[in-house]
Amino acid sequence: MCAKMRRTTERRRKLGMSDRVRSHFQIGWRLFKARAGVFVVSMILLFLSGIVVALLVLHRSGFAIWLIALLAWLLVCSGMIVGLHAMALKSVDGRAPRVDDLFGSLVLGPAYLLALAFYCAAVSLGFALLIVPGIYLAVRYCLFAQIITDKSAGPLAALRDAAVLARGNYSQLGGLFLIAFLLNAAGAAILGLGLVISFPVSLLAIAGFYHSLQPATA
Repeated sequence: MCAKMRRTTERRRKLGMSDRVRSHFQIGWRLFKARAGVFVVSMILLFLSGIVVALLVLHRSGFAIWLIALLAWLLVCSGMIVGLHAMALKSVDGRAPRVDDLFGSLVLGPAYLLALAFYCAAVSLGFALLIVPGIYLAVRYCLFAQIITDKSAGPLAALRDAAVLARGNYSQLGGLFLIAFLLNAAGAAILGLGLVISFPVSLLAIAGFYHSLQPATA
């Protein structure tokens, strides 16, 4: 009887967890629809930045020009991605995001790029050793972008704080980012055009989850 009750409780807990993850994406979709124009225009501007760099590289050959253009684009693109995160956090806070928010966090681009490099290196090493450590590290540090955006943290501080937030939330974070990955993979499959919708919705869902963790850490 006790074993049966434990199994029932565990099933309910898992169902409740999946409901919470799904609810964040439902909220993200609703917030996206409320400000669809702002997010779509911002995504188009992000795509255009890459096209401009590609045209510059094609127009002027040479390794030095290519390298400078690539580094400059990586820094600017990173800052714009932080801007998208800022727009998502503003939306879940009940504030209205604007297109110019996309460029309001360019100064945080280097911190985001460095944190992303550390994150990818750690996760890649984890996957190279064994699959499970890679998954663990990917989930443990996955909220670093939200922390950089919200607190203007440096790359190492953001990764450290992300690990703190992940404690006790690994299953929900894993489910959240798995759905986000699948959603964006589907968006990328449609010639990349679906990312205009899937990427902002994913950011909004993750921002909502990040926001829900704040009272417990205040």
